[in-house]
Amino acid sequence: MEIKYFGEGKIYLKGKKESVWINPGKEEFEGKNGEARVVIFTEKQRNFVKLGKEGNKVVICGVGEYEIGGVEINGVNGMYALNIDGIKIVVVGNFDGEITEKKKEKLEEADVLLISMGGTAVDIAKKSAANYIVPIEYENEEKELKIFLDAFDRENLESVESLRVDKESLPEGVEVVLLKTK
Repeated sequence: MEIKYFGEGKIYLKGKKESVWINPGKEEFEGKNGEARVVIFTEKQRNFVKLGKEGNKVVICGVGEYEIGGVEINGVNGMYALNIDGIKIVVVGNFDGEITEKKKEKLEEADVLLISMGGTAVDIAKKSAANYIVPIEYENEEKELKIFLDAFDRENLESVESLRVDKESLPEGVEVVLLKTK
């Protein structure tokens, strides 16, 4: 499975059989750049898709449990847990509030945590048992990103084009990965 970051919380997850766009803009939604049948919006205000305009795509925006083409998706108030190719990915958008037991359970199961930079990002990431932690929505949050990287002792972290994740070769400990904006 491969993860690419397009800035402003736009994430493309490419699995073996199915791909997922998270928070795409109109250009990504309508274009051939990373064709995906599954589209997730982490916040209602990001969703620009009008009912009936989704074509062959499945658009998810809100709580619930879904399975599309072998991809398991569980939406829990601003947080989505996905299972693609046996890899558990948790996406945490802009989040302020309590970490419920259900959210804590999802964080503990994660192989990959994609987390928006904000006031509680460090606390949430520290509660996760993820092998990979990937900051997102950091473009206008330089101070928050610096604090976040410092908390994980990764101040001089170099960004990479994409992250390839294989269930058989997950790192032993926690690895923070900074993705370049496409």
